[in-house]
Order: sequence, then structure tokens, then C-alpha cells
Amino acid sequence: MGIVDELRPIFSPKSIAVIGASRSPTKLGFEVLQNILVNGYKGKVYPINPEAPEILGVAALPSVLAVKGDIDLAIIVVPAEFVPKVMTECAKKKVKGAIIITSGFAEIGERGRQLEAEVLNIARKGGMRVIGPNTLGYKDPIDNLDAAFVFGMPKPGEIALVSQSGALCVGMIYYANGEHIGLSRVISVGNKADVDDADLIDYLDRDDATKVIAMYIEGIKDGKKFLESARRCKKPIVVIKAGRTAAGSAAASTHTGSLSGSDVVYDSAFRQVHIQRAFEVGELFDFARALAYQPCTRGNRVGIVSNGGGAGIMTADWCESLGLEVPDLAKKTREALEPHLPPITTARNPLDVTGDARFHRYHVTGSIMLADPNIDALIMTCVHAGIARPREYVGAVIKLVEENKRLRKPIVACWVGGPEVDEVVQELRVKNIPVYPSAMRAARAVKCLYEEGRRLVGTGRGGHCRPV
Repeated sequence: MGIVDELRPIFSPKSIAVIGASRSPTKLGFEVLQNILVNGYKGKVYPINPEAPEILGVAALPSVLAVKGDIDLAIIVVPAEFVPKVMTECAKKKVKGAIIITSGFAEIGERGRQLEAEVLNIARKGGMRVIGPNTLGYKDPIDNLDAAFVFGMPKPGEIALVSQSGALCVGMIYYANGEHIGLSRVISVGNKADVDDADLIDYLDRDDATKVIAMYIEGIKDGKKFLESARRCKKPIVVIKAGRTAAGSAAASTHTGSLSGSDVVYDSAFRQVHIQRAFEVGELFDFARALAYQPCTRGNRVGIVSNGGGAGIMTADWCESLGLEVPDLAKKTREALEPHLPPITTARNPLDVTGDARFHRYHVTGSIMLADPNIDALIMTCVHAGIARPREYVGAVIKLVEENKRLRKPIVACWVGGPEVDEVVQELRVKNIPVYPSAMRAARAVKCLYEEGRRLVGTGRGGHCRPV
């Protein structure tokens, strides 16, 4: 049985038993059941509680053994010492998969590690795959399944998020929602006693709803397995690897029971399999959004259009400091640009269209730059210089993206300003056009797209970057 078949009962269950479902709104078992019910799950739901006849209007049963039908997924929310008994009953019932929300396992020390090993042994003998323990659960905005104990559903999109931290996972969901970044699947893995990052890479690589896999990792138990899965994966992978320092590594060992290992080793391993490494949440989503919604680039030559000379210069500095090029424009391009520029500026790269530019100048110069054979990617920069018209520039960028898909050249935006800029750039975010508040972040996103292009060529998966 392949990984998709093994994990399908967990992520696409036809029936769910919530073991430890509660009538008390203060209990996690209440929250899990409520989230499943209110988000429109279409399958069968069985609350399991020996002391309640019904919970949230659904008839409750004393044990999974009392359920007459089959159970694909058991979500376990009982104290750690009772989990082995519950898992034994699930094995007897032939439950196909389990999510163990409960904490109190390897993350607390030797006693917890022994308990975790006992639970895993029961699962393996019973043919069950397990997410957790010590996990938030998962959220699926594509199929309207919220199998987690915290409130809040992500917007639907094409980026899968895998996190070893439950609390950070929730924070990342709200961050993504605020940035209008949609997610396909959100999976909290916790201690990874059974299903690990490698399994999820294999599963998500075959998930039609997912274009990019974004991960927060504290430690990897089977490095060889992880690298083999990453190397096989056809989709871009972006990873935050936490526990880079002695202090962070020590914290990781008590958080999810992870052994962080040498950061130098991780860095080298990620480069070998072309994993894009991010170092904080904003950067993770900067990369993931660019990879999901812009074509990658085969070359590293960047064109820059700006309504302010200083912003263009800073963007050029960041591009070159990251190993990208800001090349001279072809003679034909310079000649095409000149009729559209005021006398005070020069047709060059980076291109300063000056602060009084309107929609037409901003749009037509970007279009001409994109057509230059020396340009592989374009950064459209806007600074709110008082006389600038950010809303017109938004329209110009949207038109550029729509008109130039055939070129397969990425277009990202860098917009610097206050509340007026923040308001109008939402229009770009809603259309999944990457827009960044600094030259550094815009340049890093382009570098990410260039690295993805190199990965695809290096793996022999075609001479062209995949179209968006």
C-alpha cells in the first residue's frame, strides 16, 4: 500500500470518531467536535464518551467498539495514560488512522518516550497510521474539514502548511489570512511518532490541490528518508528549520521531543535537495506565494522599474548581493523606452520613471522591460512620494501580469509607504501577485524563483519552468 492510500483515511475520512468528546466548552474534546460540525464536514461523526448520551446534538457512544459502521479516523483527546487503552480498542475496531491530540509523551522525558513507544507499537500491530501525539490536528479549507482543537479556518489556496509547532501553526494561519494567502492543507505533526515530514512530502506531492509545500521543522528523526522524499518531490518545498542555535535546540527538545542536530548539516542537506530555506514566518510565505503564483525563471537577470531613483538603487543592490544580475538593457529596449520617459531620466536598468508617472508610463515601461531578451524577471517598485498614484500603479501591475503570462517571466512588486499604500496593495494580494514592503524581500523572492528554475533543470523535469 502506498503512502497516499495509507494516509487517505486520515486526510479524506468518510467517518470520524472523536474519542474524548466533551459537553464542556472548556475541554479540547468539545472544541474538536464543534469544529468538525460547524465547518460542514459531510461524513459520519461519532462522539465517544461513556458518560454522555449526546454531545452538540449528536448521539454519543461509550467506545469505538460500540460503533456499528466503519471508522476511518479516530481523533483522540483523552489524558495520555488512557491513550494505550483507547488505541487498543481502535486496533480491535480496525480503525484506519488516528490523530493523537494529547500531550504528555516524548516531549516530557523518558516516561513519556516509553508511553509514546507503547502507543506506536499498538498502532503498527493494528495497521494504523498516526499523526502526533502532542498535535493541534489539521485543517482542510479545500474540503471543509477542521480536525483541530482551535478556532480559525484558513482561506482556501494552493500552499500546504506543515508545522511541528501547534501554536505557531495557528499564528501562521492568521498571518496567511491577513496577507490574503490561501492554503490547501494545514497539518500539525507534533512529536511525529509515526507519520513524519517525509511521509507528508510524499503525500502532498500527489495532492492536486497543492502547488507548494511550506514547512516549520524543529528536528528530523530519519534524515535519509526525508532527503529521499524531498529529492523525489516534483513540487517546491520551503522550510523553516528552527533550533539553529544551542538555545533554540535545547528548547526544541522539550517542546516536541526533537533532536535538532547541527544546523550546518541541515543547511548542506537542504541545498543538496534544493529545499528553499526561510528563517522566519514572513519569509516562508514570501517564498511560498511567489512559487505558487509566479513562474520560476531559468536566468538570474532582473529588470527593475521604479517611480523613485533611491528605491530602484536599493533594489539593485539587494539583487546583486544575492547573486542576481541587474544587466544593461538591449539597444532596442532603450530606444523603445525613450519616447515614454521625461527628459530628466535615462533609459537604463534600474529604470526611474520619476514620481509624476501615471498608469500609462508605469505600465508601458514595465511591458518594454519584460520584452527585453536580457531580462528574466521584473521587480515593479513604488514609493509613496506624495505625488505618486499607488492605485493607478496597482492597475498597471495587474495588467502586466495578465498580459505577459506567455513570457513565463515572473513579476513581483515592491511597495514602500504608509496606510494608503497598505490599502491599495490588498488588490495585488487578492489576485495572488507577490508584493513586498522592502527591496530585500522582493529580491529574495526573485532569487527563490531562480533557485526553483535551477532545481527543475537539475532534476531533468523539462527545460521550461512550469506555467502558473
